[in-house]
Amino acid sequence: MQIDLYIPQSLHHLVRGIWEQPSNGHMRWQILPSGCLELIFNLGEKMDHIQGQKVNDSFNPTENFCFLSGLHTKPLYMEFSNFHVMGVQMAPLAAKSLFGIPCSELKDWAIPGDQLLRHVAEIEDRLCGLPNFKSRAQYLEALIYRHIQEEQGLTEAIKIHQVVGLASKRKQNGSPIQLEDLTGYSRMHTFRLFKDWMGLPPSRTLALCQFTGAIDEMHVHDGQLTQIGLNQGYFDQPHFIRNFKEHARMTPGQYRSRMSFLPGQLPY
Repeated sequence: MQIDLYIPQSLHHLVRGIWEQPSNGHMRWQILPSGCLELIFNLGEKMDHIQGQKVNDSFNPTENFCFLSGLHTKPLYMEFSNFHVMGVQMAPLAAKSLFGIPCSELKDWAIPGDQLLRHVAEIEDRLCGLPNFKSRAQYLEALIYRHIQEEQGLTEAIKIHQVVGLASKRKQNGSPIQLEDLTGYSRMHTFRLFKDWMGLPPSRTLALCQFTGAIDEMHVHDGQLTQIGLNQGYFDQPHFIRNFKEHARMTPGQYRSRMSFLPGQLPY
């Protein structure tokens, strides 16, 4: 399976990568929570036969050329035949920084692209007309960068992002954590900032970071799962298993036995 990846240096606080993936044949995937948002563009034929999680009884986001897949806290299940998509993988704070939407409103949700971006038809024409992956990725990088210039609050967003990284490190080291001390705000204001920028309360944000950290470590090291759990700040193996199952609906051992080369994406 071919996947191209571009890391936009101008968007390092908001965008983790821009990717493109074509695929032929029938596929079924279980997608675990990644702690990210995904802005998806369909460059191929309309995916009429996709079967994915609908966010309500009438809206299937994959029927649109472009849609924003929100902060998922449980697995998604997708089945399709043939596709060609590009995606912009973004940190949770991008929801408010780019689109003015509190990230908590995108928890386990999705939004059609024409509700977020102007001139979606023009974007489709440009992406489909560009000759290669790099030119398409750079076009999306410039498009997103222009949106940053139109929104306010990026400094506050970056501060919360940095607090999450620092708190995650302290949790891994077993150090006590008082997030309001790290933000410099009251406990209630810290809670509101996390809901706006990270999509979840502080404790659930850190739990999701632990889960995705464990996923990433399993793809880098083949060590004992108990040690991987301890490395991510879990108290013991039962704590690791319990938190992992809450996000993945499977144990760490079951994930390891099924994992593909793509972290958090499992054929089934």
